[in-house]
Amino acid sequence: MSMSPAALREVFHLQCEASDLLALRNLTGEQRKRADLIMAKISSIRQTGLSGDEVRQQVANEMAREIGVRPTKFSTSSNEQRAHESLFKKFLQGENVEREARATTFVGGTQSITYTEGPQGGFLVPTSFYEQAAEGMAATDPLLDPSVVTVIQEPDYQLRPLSLPGWDLSEVAAVKVGENVQEGAANIPTLSTKLLNKFGYRIAFDASLEWDEDEEAYGDPLAAMGRATGIALARGTGQDLVNGDGSSAPQGIVTGAADSGVTTANTGKVVLGDFTNVFFSVNKIYRESAKCGWLVNDAVAKQIANAVDDQHRPLFPVVDGVTRILGKPVYTCPSLPQYNASLGTQAAGSFCVFGDLSHYYVHASSILMRRLLQVPGLIEYGKCRYHALQLVDAVLHDPTDGALAPIVSARLKA
Repeated sequence: MSMSPAALREVFHLQCEASDLLALRNLTGEQRKRADLIMAKISSIRQTGLSGDEVRQQVANEMAREIGVRPTKFSTSSNEQRAHESLFKKFLQGENVEREARATTFVGGTQSITYTEGPQGGFLVPTSFYEQAAEGMAATDPLLDPSVVTVIQEPDYQLRPLSLPGWDLSEVAAVKVGENVQEGAANIPTLSTKLLNKFGYRIAFDASLEWDEDEEAYGDPLAAMGRATGIALARGTGQDLVNGDGSSAPQGIVTGAADSGVTTANTGKVVLGDFTNVFFSVNKIYRESAKCGWLVNDAVAKQIANAVDDQHRPLFPVVDGVTRILGKPVYTCPSLPQYNASLGTQAAGSFCVFGDLSHYYVHASSILMRRLLQVPGLIEYGKCRYHALQLVDAVLHDPTDGALAPIVSARLKA
């Protein structure tokens, strides 16, 4: 059985204590009993996979359930993270945290803290809040999921320019050389670079001044706001992560992808040949990437689910919750272009985007939260407004410059 991090730490400390006892030449009876107790504790931890504190926490929650009390969510974060969470809750409740936060790195903006009024002020969300937001982002749009594309996450509300290096893997090859042969410059692959900058996104939530107290009776208010923030930011940024021009917005994956030249053979349905044509338009080295996959909109995902063979069996069955086509996973990307009957030629990406999705880079800051009180139409009704802000940029890094692109798009038949 695998052990939790806390259990591993406790076993390590117990083993160190046991080693110290065994190093003694003549053990007293009390020391022998202590050694036996240590070995029994180590055995128990290995059997349960939980530390002593974790076992006590589970017992406490079971006792709470027996008497009808809601179980407690015990924190496993560090002291600094817990302090950050405590300050963040006070900030959301409108308490003055300036004195407490003065010596911390949690408050954004200038040294003069202006999180309720200044344009640069704000409070960085704690790790637990961001984890909920990131989960909501990944569930909403795969272009914000680090397991699908390359997401570079910053720990603060800053997005410094970032240069991305890369080589054309479809052409790079070693050359055979003999002894005393002069190196030729033509054998050196050219380094390609892309520069990431930043674009700001914001979502506003209105709530009563005591919303967190009301929510506490039914669940975790911070988790609820964190997930809502992540979903909202994902929906806002997701549109640009698909169709952004790279100048006034992040470069969208459809904007940066090469056109495969493939159009589906039929209107209203997809067949295996549509996918094989796109699949083999990408160089093999990129098809073998761990992050090679398909991006489709929801309508095409439905056509994939409805595709059957001559015996009416699913052409693309779902295995362990994942649809795979030619061995590559299929992800539903809600912002990809939809079928438009009025178009003579459907938009690029209306059928799919395919390739090595690790070549799509998303650079994102942490989330900055602001609390606004003096807003007309809110404060007189006992309400406040929360602004959640994030800086994002993205680029499709194609070292081949379109010659043998790692990511391509395809169109639906008109």
